[in-house]
Amino acid sequence: MRHVEWSNRFSVGITELDAQHARIIELLNDMAEAAASPEDGSRLRAVLSGLKAHAAAHFSAEEAVVGQVAPELLTFHQGEHLKFLSRVREFTLALDADAHPPMLPLEMFHFLKSWFEDHILGVDMQYAARLRHGFDEAHEPATGTDSGPSA
Repeated sequence: MRHVEWSNRFSVGITELDAQHARIIELLNDMAEAAASPEDGSRLRAVLSGLKAHAAAHFSAEEAVVGQVAPELLTFHQGEHLKFLSRVREFTLALDADAHPPMLPLEMFHFLKSWFEDHILGVDMQYAARLRHGFDEAHEPATGTDSGPSA
């Protein structure tokens, strides 16, 4: 069962970043499955480690785009990413302690799912709107006089 489904509502309009977001959603679904079997702590750790590594690489790519298309949003965006990675570190430490509350795996999944949905649909859509209104996928100002659909 998939707990999170990719849809176009998550698209920021950059193929590479959309593919990374789709991979994060796959990892979230892996986390949901691992959380359903919390007795397998090694699987939870492996999924969380993979998610952390993929998210860190994605955040770097995304911050490069934000720096080009919406530099005034970059500091906030970086701060949100750091908060996420910090929370993932907390989850990792809790799992490594082997004395975590039984509900921790489910709490992890719900936090990660909510954070990514809120982040993509809220924070990321701020730079996506900038892309749609003046920048093309190569991160260069759009050429021509067409500023979008005419009224």
